[in-house]
Amino acid sequence: MQQLNPRQIPILFLILFLIFLPVLFMGICILKYSVNFPFSDQWPLAVMFEKIYAGNLSFADLFSQFHESRKFFPRLIFIGLAYLTNWDVRYEMLIIFLLTCIVSLNIYWLNNLTVRASLITQLFLLAISNLLIFSPSQYENWLWGIQIVVYIPIACLTGCLVVAHKKQSFRTKFVICFCLCTISTFSYANGMLTWILVFPVLAILASGKWQEIFTKNLWIIIGGILGLVVNIIIYFYDYQKPDKHPSFISAITHPVDTVHYFLAFLGAPLAFENLTVATIVGGLVFGLWVFLSWRFLRLVKTDFLFLHRFIGWLIIGIYGIISGAVTAAGRVGFGVGQSLAPRYTAFSLYLIVSLVYLLAIFWQLVSQNNTRKKLIRYSALLLISVFLVLHINTTINALERMSDRRVILLQSKACLLMINVIPQDECLVMKRSPEPLRQTAEILNKLGFLQPGLVKSKNIQDIAGETKPDLVYGYFDTINKTDNQTYVANGWAILPKRGEVADGVILTYENADGESTIFKLINQRMPRPSVREYFNNFNYLYSGWQKSFSIEEIPQGTVKLKAWAFDTETGKAFLLKKNQIIQNISN
Repeated sequence: MQQLNPRQIPILFLILFLIFLPVLFMGICILKYSVNFPFSDQWPLAVMFEKIYAGNLSFADLFSQFHESRKFFPRLIFIGLAYLTNWDVRYEMLIIFLLTCIVSLNIYWLNNLTVRASLITQLFLLAISNLLIFSPSQYENWLWGIQIVVYIPIACLTGCLVVAHKKQSFRTKFVICFCLCTISTFSYANGMLTWILVFPVLAILASGKWQEIFTKNLWIIIGGILGLVVNIIIYFYDYQKPDKHPSFISAITHPVDTVHYFLAFLGAPLAFENLTVATIVGGLVFGLWVFLSWRFLRLVKTDFLFLHRFIGWLIIGIYGIISGAVTAAGRVGFGVGQSLAPRYTAFSLYLIVSLVYLLAIFWQLVSQNNTRKKLIRYSALLLISVFLVLHINTTINALERMSDRRVILLQSKACLLMINVIPQDECLVMKRSPEPLRQTAEILNKLGFLQPGLVKSKNIQDIAGETKPDLVYGYFDTINKTDNQTYVANGWAILPKRGEVADGVILTYENADGESTIFKLINQRMPRPSVREYFNNFNYLYSGWQKSFSIEEIPQGTVKLKAWAFDTETGKAFLLKKNQIIQNISN
């Protein structure tokens, strides 16, 4: 291990702190903003649980196509976790976090094996990389358990690159990489890229000159090609082009939009969801990466072994570039703005990670000229400053989006838990019609996979929570009749123990037996600055609620109405202050 002088020890501890800061920060964000609620593309996974419940899940179900991908290995993870955790999808987010940690560790190992720099410099480069690898700009992925699929390929790719540089027999390396590439392929569609990228690297690192690649080590490339062909044949067996996806013809007929999409895709990790900034950053990053790659490849003509130093970083950059090109070709029909989708940053950020290390190697080369050292320092400082400004703005934007996403998911969870009592689908984000959704939800509930469980009765007392005198859950402010057929109720509702707005507001009326009967679920949100100011809690800004309902939804005559704050984490409803009594008489 490299010896450090006493003056470097404080610097070492500072850099170690900077390395782990984004890791810790992202872990806290996942804990704070995650919701145990499956949504959107996770519901087709729920159908597998239906088949398990019925005892007819088959290998074909595990291997079946979903969109463009065959998620065989992730499905094994999902099913295993579901039965270990009662399908608490937050554990899937934990797997995403762990996969990202593996990628970070692989990046450091590759850094250690290829960048000839001091320990302080290597750790500093890792600190910059971790800001990208653990960036909140991927917020859609961090908070969506099914996105395990997009992290497996990059974990496999970086793992293969580390294995390729290790001092092991090349047959052992070949077998390990063959297995990792297969896992990558049957996890996500772009996992097939690993076959194209990994085996040429194995052949290059096994060779001391160009001729050896095509003579002594040609078997490595041929083996990789055969593995790719076998995987492709299996992958595309009975493959169907997904419906509702734009044709690749759009990319050809609109080349300017395609290039625009591609550049914005590459710049999105530092663009705080601003299309102009993303395009500029993407253009600069791509241009600088191409320039450095060209310079390095020129040097390889006279020093083949220099290729061993930067080939891994080149491959990581190519992974991001090809992912961007394929996405642009297949998605530009949705519009250029779609290039900023947060889920795509899990691919594009690795071009910037690649650039960080290519720049480090480049600066090592040019700094051998003493007259350029000062210029190099200023250039590095400028780039780091611009990077930090963009990253901070992106982080601020992402945190706001994570907070918004949590509210939306909690509101949707309220709809799901109440689906047997108040069927409605306008607030659900699960892309399924109500009736099949209700059937699936019932099976998941029987399996114990929905926590805290579906509400079974319209009697609010079955889910009523204890309202403590010192806690205020909100007010049922007013109810007004807007015309002969419609009432409008409004108020505000919070969950003081959680310090958040209510996940839903339930309206009840008293029936002939004096029981409070549920008839309406409200999850529309309105700003109530006075509530935020009174409690000095910014989370309460959108605590207001308002809902209209018809006179036919409640009994005729004198009716007592109550409002309740619904907490989806406990499945309890808490009475708001001030009831309303109306004379419901139809004209």
